[in-house]
This record gives sequence, structure tokens and C-alpha cells, in this order.
Amino acid sequence: MRDIRYVLLDPTGNLTCLVLDPVGKDEEAALTKGLLSLCEQVAYLEPPVRPESIAGIRLMGGEFCGNAAMAAAAWLVRDRAAEGKELSLLLDVSGACGPVLCKVRKKEDGYEGTVLMPGVPEFSRVTYCGIEFARARMEGIVHLIYEGENLAPDEAEGLLRTIAEQEPDDAAGLLQWNRDERYMIPLVYVRGSGSMVWEHGCGSGSAAIGSYEALKHLKDRGNQVGTVQTEISQPGGTIRAAAETAGGFVTSVSITGTVRFGEETKFFH
Repeated sequence: MRDIRYVLLDPTGNLTCLVLDPVGKDEEAALTKGLLSLCEQVAYLEPPVRPESIAGIRLMGGEFCGNAAMAAAAWLVRDRAAEGKELSLLLDVSGACGPVLCKVRKKEDGYEGTVLMPGVPEFSRVTYCGIEFARARMEGIVHLIYEGENLAPDEAEGLLRTIAEQEPDDAAGLLQWNRDERYMIPLVYVRGSGSMVWEHGCGSGSAAIGSYEALKHLKDRGNQVGTVQTEISQPGGTIRAAAETAGGFVTSVSITGTVRFGEETKFFH
């Protein structure tokens, strides 16, 4: 029995437990299960593998998470962040092929974080259980965007399990998107941990929706170059996605949200 330090981070409602101490593989499954009673996802702080990165972040199922990267970045620079000044840093994040650029700005009520997402979503149309979706495949996760009447919780969960059985990615999300209200309900399944979570805020889902809306904007208005920003309200707050476009394509996408965190504590197991 030993104590393992962690901190509870709140990036736009997507509660994340960041484990600060090294954890053995024989301890990890029980620790993750225990911490999931307190949060929506668990991430592990590790040494970086690239010289330009200041730290590594590994999600519980090996997937990528923009919100976890954003929150960890704020935690790592908290002691040298002056109010109003922006700090930039690179993190190694699971599910991403290269270092992830994060920007943090201290505010009066917490931190504002921006993450340049690794790559851009690749879109296609797919049909599951007779429902057509826009599929957004990203590094470490695939999201299925659904526009229509809200699904009952059990129906949505069953649908996502069917999707996850067919898609090979580390994680899969079902994003119920109401364009008129700019409101998204994200449900995420992580293969490595077997968790199915109604997230209060989803960073990669916000990037997928932001890119989806940017492509629609290009099609509707014919704009070939510029930035399309989409405010995406979710149960835990609002995340802003900024999609850069050129030549009729999305060339990069970033997400910006708020980060707050509680005191460092310990978990007993």
C-alpha cells in the first residue's frame, strides 16, 4: 500500500486526474479504475521522449486528448505564469505522432489554454444502424458527427459500441451536434480502458466540429483562405475551435478553453 500523487484538473468541465508519480503496469489498472470514480479520464505524467518537449502525457487508453494536454500544460507552467502573459510549450501526448504545441495564459479566474491539434480530421460519410454520419478520423481517435433529434442515452451508448466494434481507432466518439444552438453532446468510448463516458467537454470533438463547420462554410460561401472560428457549447462550458483553411481544405485546427485545478492530493490503493 502506498500513496500516489495526483491532481484533479478541470479543462472546460472535462474532469481529468493527472497522476504525478511513476506507476508500474501492475498498479495502473486498479489506479485508473479508482480514479475514474472522481473524473472523466485519467492521464499519466511521464518524462518526455523528444528533446524539445518538457514532459509527456499518456492517456489511460493510449488515446489522444486535447483537453488533457491543455490542462497538463497549465499545471506544468503554473509557477511561472504571470497574469495576462502567454507561455508556449511542447508536450509529448499519447496518440500524437509529434510534439503538441500548447499555449497557456493565466487569467483572474484560472487559465486559458490553446492546443494546436496534431493533424486535421479526415472526413468521410458512413452509415451505422441505418443512420448516416460524418466521420472525422483524427490522430488517436475517430468521431462520428450526428445531426438530428437527440438520441436516448441507452440508444446512443449502444450505437457507439457498434461503431467502436467496426472502427480500429484507440477511441471513438459520438458527437450529437445542434448547429442552430451551437451545442454538442459528446459521448466517448476508450478501447484501452473500456470506459464509456458522457463527457462535459471534449477537445478532440470540438476540433472535429470546428473543422466540419469550416468545410461547410467553404462550401456555402466559397471562401478559400482564412480562419473559421466556431464556439461550441457543451455541458461543461464552451470551447472555441479555430480552423485554418486554404485551397478549400482545412490545414490546421486549434482549440481554446478554460482550465482550473484543485489542490494536489493523494490516492491510496
